[in-house]
Amino acid sequence: MLKKRLSHLILLSVSLSTGFLAGFGVLILASQSRASMELGAIQHASVVMPEGTPEPGQEAVDMAMAIFKIVRPEGAEMPVYDPDLKDRGLTVKSTWMSKTKVFVGPSAFSSWGMLGSTLAHEIEVHCRQNFPLIVLKDQLGLGGTAEAEREAYQYEIRNAARFGLNNRDQNLIAATVEYYYPREK
Repeated sequence: MLKKRLSHLILLSVSLSTGFLAGFGVLILASQSRASMELGAIQHASVVMPEGTPEPGQEAVDMAMAIFKIVRPEGAEMPVYDPDLKDRGLTVKSTWMSKTKVFVGPSAFSSWGMLGSTLAHEIEVHCRQNFPLIVLKDQLGLGGTAEAEREAYQYEIRNAARFGLNNRDQNLIAATVEYYYPREK
């Protein structure tokens, strides 16, 4: 009797786990698809940038958000300048229900275009990506982070005219993705 009950319990547990994982997978795929559609739907008009180079700080971040008409998703906080950040930008989501946080480092301030491009990389791409799916792909050895970064850098390159990126900046972005996130051969 105990064996029969134990077998039934194991079967029930496996069935529930399988159903949960299948449902979770569908939820992840639906969310990923929705994020891709939203990303493709973003429309931008031409912008007029201020003269000179932006002064690193929160004021320039806020100004670039307005200049380039970068729309922050509901689930993300406003980007914050971080003088200690070594990268141009960083997007972090710490828990399932928390808001996504975006940090901008000093190296993003080489030009208004690079600042705008960095903000778009973090906000228009990463903030709309499916973090649980990225983590799951990483855990399965499928390169979720690399794929997410390639998508964000390619977005910057496709929108180079919008940000007024010169050839040097475009080449820098392309070299960054090739060096840190090359496609598997």
